[in-house]
Amino acid sequence: MQVPIAMQCSRSLRMALRWLARPDAKRRVGDRGVTTLEFAILLPLFMTFVFMIFQFAMVLATLELLDNAAVNAARLMRIGTYTGSAYSSALAASVCSNLSPTGLKLVQNCSTSIQIYVAASASGTPAGSGFKLLTPAVVNSGTMTTSKAALAAKDDVLLEIGYYYPWVIFQPKAGNTMLISTIAFQTEAY
Repeated sequence: MQVPIAMQCSRSLRMALRWLARPDAKRRVGDRGVTTLEFAILLPLFMTFVFMIFQFAMVLATLELLDNAAVNAARLMRIGTYTGSAYSSALAASVCSNLSPTGLKLVQNCSTSIQIYVAASASGTPAGSGFKLLTPAVVNSGTMTTSKAALAAKDDVLLEIGYYYPWVIFQPKAGNTMLISTIAFQTEAY
């Protein structure tokens, strides 16, 4: 019995496809463990990259909290809640309460790790000319100048809140980074 030509062609085609799809024994033996080796090499690099992204997000979140705490502290100083020179502990407590609004503690040991600098000068004429006399805080090895000037009505004020941020993954040359939030404002005539 003779097999039709169409069946012979399709049978040959099927055999050729089977031969092409057949795994090469030598190739399989040589590639064993390559995937595991690639995984072992790339996983630490990938995880380091993921943790660095997480660390930078934590830095930005902490800086945002510092900015919010500085704005709230400046508002209290501006309206006259903090006057004179006996506001230091109340200001620190206010800043620390603003740094953990939902109970999340991005700033550990707030009362000891937050550094607050307040410089004030009489506004003068024209208004705002006292800002020329103000100097910013000096940061040296993670320590910021922490003086707190006496506040009075119509003073030009420079408020700086600093936090020496401890890095976990990425360590810059100096080790940690000083995050500083700065606000300049004028107190009202209370």
